Amino acid sequence: ILHEVSVIMRKRARIFAVLFALIFVIGYPLAGEFIAWLVSEDTGFRPSSDTDVIVLHPVELILLKVRISVYLAIMFTGSIFSVEMVRILAKNDLIKERIDEADLKLPNPNLLALMTAIFSLSLMILGAFYAIEYLVPFLLDYLAKDAAAADLSTQWTLTNFSGFISSLVFASALGFQVPLVVLLLLKFEVVHKSELTKYRRHIWFSSVVLGAFLSPPDPLSLILVAAPMIILFELSLIIHKFIK
Repeated sequence: ILHEVSVIMRKRARIFAVLFALIFVIGYPLAGEFIAWLVSEDTGFRPSSDTDVIVLHPVELILLKVRISVYLAIMFTGSIFSVEMVRILAKNDLIKERIDEADLKLPNPNLLALMTAIFSLSLMILGAFYAIEYLVPFLLDYLAKDAAAADLSTQWTLTNFSGFISSLVFASALGFQVPLVVLLLLKFEVVHKSELTKYRRHIWFSSVVLGAFLSPPDPLSLILVAAPMIILFELSLIIHKFIK
């Protein structure tokens, strides 16, 4: 099944590449608006009026907008990729045989893809909300107070400040896709629940590694990004139990 999916996806790689480029072009000017919103005193991200956000290099703003545009393109292209994969799996003959053997009734593949897209978008919004409302303000306030306790003035470069926030938002939006991935893998019997529970510690460790890769390089950010993924993974297993 995975081999067949990989072959089909390779054939459509050009479409996803064009889609990625299109979202990047659209996201570039939006990234400028996003940065202006982040550094504004009205957003509440700046812990205090004594905290300054500065620019050190002439092209710093441009490079930052490029990075945010790439993040945006990855999120949306990845979501569309997941939806397309679901649609392909739902039409796969081997999958259909397993569904018939289990006496299950799945919705129309196009309807299933639509449901997956809605679920994925909802989880993405929920992850971004968690980051913007709780994770980012908490960490920025903690870091500012930590610097003040050491009698240090707080000055953040635009790249570090905006990159820190956008990285956490991106990591949370991506990390909150865990329930969708787990439930789809279990639904199509790509893996079995017993396998996931058997390798639970490995999955937890992988979540920490992924959190370290996605989050800024500090232990507290890593924990606050990885912990929701682990909790959502366990919650997914519970949800699957009731759905089954």
